[in-house]
This record gives sequence, C-alpha cells and structure tokens, in this order.
Amino acid sequence: MTLWIVVRNLRVRAFSTFLTLLGIALATAMALVVPLVLQSLERGAANAAQVFDLLIAAKGSPTQAVLSSLYLLQPPIANLPYATYERLARDPRARRVVPLAFGDSYRGFPLIGTSTQVFELRLTPTDPPYFRLKQGRPFLHTYEAVLGARAARETGLKVGAEFLSDHGFFASQAEAASALAHHQEEKYRVVGILEPTGGPWDRAILVPIEAYWEVHGEGEGKREVTAVLFTGRRLSDVYQVAQEVNRSPEAQAVLPGQVFAQLREAMLQGQSAYGALSLLVLFLAALLIWQGIYAQGLERRRHNALLRALGAPRGLVFSVLLWETTLEVGLGILLGVLLGWGLAAAGSGALGERLGFYLPPPKLSLDLLARAFALLPLGILAALPPAFQAMRESPLEYL
Repeated sequence: MTLWIVVRNLRVRAFSTFLTLLGIALATAMALVVPLVLQSLERGAANAAQVFDLLIAAKGSPTQAVLSSLYLLQPPIANLPYATYERLARDPRARRVVPLAFGDSYRGFPLIGTSTQVFELRLTPTDPPYFRLKQGRPFLHTYEAVLGARAARETGLKVGAEFLSDHGFFASQAEAASALAHHQEEKYRVVGILEPTGGPWDRAILVPIEAYWEVHGEGEGKREVTAVLFTGRRLSDVYQVAQEVNRSPEAQAVLPGQVFAQLREAMLQGQSAYGALSLLVLFLAALLIWQGIYAQGLERRRHNALLRALGAPRGLVFSVLLWETTLEVGLGILLGVLLGWGLAAAGSGALGERLGFYLPPPKLSLDLLARAFALLPLGILAALPPAFQAMRESPLEYL
C-alpha cells in the first residue's frame, strides 16, 4: 500500500521528480569525475613506465627527463657524451644498456635512434620481451625503421614503405606539416611494426642510432646520445649505478618510480582540493533536496489531509513522505554514479589519446561510493521535519 502511494505520487509530479533526480545526479557525478580520471591517469602512467628500470640523462630536472625520454611528451633539453654510454655498456653490473637519441620526427611521431637491445627490454627477467613484433623484423641496417602500433596506424605506413624524417621533436602532425624541408637524402624503409603495448612508445618510430648520427653529421669524435636506459643484473646494481652517475658532473640517474611518486603527491594535493569542493557541491545538493522536500510538503498538505480523513493512520502519512525522499535520493545517486563513471571513462579515453598512452577504465572505490551515498542520510534527515509536521497536522484545517 505504502509503496503504491509513493510511486503514484512520484508519477503525478513527474516534472518535479525529474528535476530533483537531475540535480542529485549532477551533484554526485561532479563529485566523482575528477577523482576517477586522476586514478586512471595514475594507473596508466605507472603501467607505461614500469618496463624502464633506470634512466640516465643530462643534468637537469628529473621530471623533464622522464617526460621527454620515457613518455615522449616534451623535447629533450641536452645530450650526453657517447663516452657515458660506452662506460655503462662495459659495466659488468649491466644486463642491458640501451642508448636513446631524439631530435627527428615523422608527421609528429618521434624518431628514436637506438640499438637492437631495445627489443630485449622486459618487465621482469622471466617475462617475454615488452616490445614484440606484429609484422616484419627488427632493424638490421642503418636506414631501417620499426614502427610502434599507433605510429603505424595513424601514418598508414606498412612494411616496405619508405619515408623521409623531419627535423625537430614535434608534438603534433600540424606542426610537422609546417616544418622545414626534409634534412636527409636517404629514405628510411619500414621493416617491422610492433604489437600495441598501451604505452607512450606506441607512438615511436625506432631507427638505428647510427642513422641518427649520420643524419646529423656526427662523426666518430662528435657522437652523442640523449639518454640511456640501464637494466642491472640485480636491483642493488641499479641503485649502485644510480649513485655513481649522480656523482658525475655531466649526467643524472633517474628512477622513474621515484619521479612518478613525486608526481603522484602533486596529483593527490590537487585531488584533496577538489575533494573539498565536491563536498561543498554535495552539501548544496543536500540543501536542494531539503528545499524540494519542504516545498512538496507545503503543496501536499491537502493531499495528506485527505489521506487522514479517509482513515489513513499518522504513520502512513509519515512513511509515505520518508519513502518518497529515500527513493528520489537513492535513484538520483545511482544515476549520478553511472553518469560520473561514464564521463570519467570518456575523459580518460580522451586524455589517453592526447598523452599518447592507454589509461585503464576508472574504478569506483569504496571511499568514492561512500562520499556519493552520504547524500542518502542527508536527504532522509531533510525529510524528517516535514514528515513529522504532516503527521501532527489536523486534517480539518485543509478540508
């Protein structure tokens, strides 16, 4: 009986019910979107860098070194002497030492001069190679190229295709289109295409580092590298090499995990500020609920009086108003959670496309759900005063 009356009342004032549900859903979604997107960004960024143990780059900002050499988001600032790479390559503690050279691009996708050891990088020593070929083979000769999955897809280059690189670490195809003329005479030939990794190097075009030196006129005595990826035989080797490199005047050793932890702290500070704002939004939503319930209580005095005159007990009048509020707020919160997750998923996808690496779908944690469903008891509390008032009022005043 009570449920039938509640549903009927909500249907009779359908427009008012819709506005209440919309207000609650929007407030709930706003409280969830940014934390969910930041969580996806955190997980995606951590996954994208986990294959790189130690990055060695020129002295400067560790964050900039990671963003340029690992995430391919910024141009590098300076190069290292080739002797630095040679010294690391001869180190008995090294399992793999991979040189990196940046400076050229093709239609906005960065060319990375490197060695074939890049195809041996693994998440753990027992895992299969991180960069696996989908088609073709690794490069063997100077002007051969292996394309990341996204670079191949968006440039349309196939195995056997040839292209000329552009000078400069361009961030977009539009910038590349307005670049200077091609600065090399011999074309690169595509010999392989990599499987998708979901990481930023899906945008990369891997070429032999000898081609980079030749294109830029770097002879035996002038050779440089932009960065070096170092993998130690043991974890202790990585930390020992990092300490030794950081004592040198020309290079710095960067542990990507430490840099990411610092970035995470900055993100958490921003998330805390947004959390305070979202609580304010939820509080305003609670006020909206209270105002709507109070206004509905005033409008329905005659309806409540009619129920009482027909013999409805006080408890029925009280429970009808309370259940209406619970149902409205509960449905509004559920719609808001679905809307917030959907917006966060779309936002994560768009942000991942812009950054160049995959962001996993957002996950609804218990603390975020608790924050959203905090509106439910607030709505019920807001319904108590008009419910008690409707229960106490005499039907004779309104009939």
